[in-house]
Amino acid sequence: MSRLILFYFPFYGLIIFFLSNIIAMYFYPGGSISNHESLGYDFFRNFLSQLGRVNSYLISSDGSQVSNILSFRIWSTGMAVTGLIFFIYYIYLPSFFNNKKIAIVGSFLATISCICFIFTGLTPGDVVIHLTDRNNNILNIIDMYKLHIFFANNIFYFAFPSALCYSYLIFYSKKINKLYGLGYYIFSFLIFIYIIILIYGPSPFESEIGLIIQATSQKIIAISWVLSTFILSIGMKKIYND
Repeated sequence: MSRLILFYFPFYGLIIFFLSNIIAMYFYPGGSISNHESLGYDFFRNFLSQLGRVNSYLISSDGSQVSNILSFRIWSTGMAVTGLIFFIYYIYLPSFFNNKKIAIVGSFLATISCICFIFTGLTPGDVVIHLTDRNNNILNIIDMYKLHIFFANNIFYFAFPSALCYSYLIFYSKKINKLYGLGYYIFSFLIFIYIIILIYGPSPFESEIGLIIQATSQKIIAISWVLSTFILSIGMKKIYND
């Protein structure tokens, strides 16, 4: 069972992630933060998270937002399933390494990142929930956008120290080629750069260049996270094949 999970789950996650995003992009009606009239999905100006909105930014002729429900369902399902697959993968990953303590710490941080990945897909940023009592008096207001941003950012806040743990383990492991460890160090560096962009980078709401930087860097780091895990699984599988 553990070999099946370690060798093949990252591949399944990779396929589901790319397919759900590509299909959701295809069905996205249009509109972005800077241009509510643009048609279709703009790779450099639309965030991945906008695929998970119930309504797109595109405005119809009657002044209402165009429904994005199909793209929302596809993207949210893909994110949740991908996060669950990687969650299971990281639970089993420490079994491959001799240094269990560091591996367990790395996987603990990674599983939190995966949980955030799941909830990023399940919190549409344009939904506000009103909690009421029996008399319809509003008790609380839940802004899903704030929850969405919290989960989306914490994917990488927890993925960074996890990637450092596994970079060290892979690089100094006698089981696997050091090149895979070097690759994970590069992945760690990319996460660090993305965190810097998140905290200190230009706001996507204030300039076009800020929007392009934030939207593009988000895609690069998300793809890197999925690919690095998949490549590591190839390295582990190769050991047993040889």
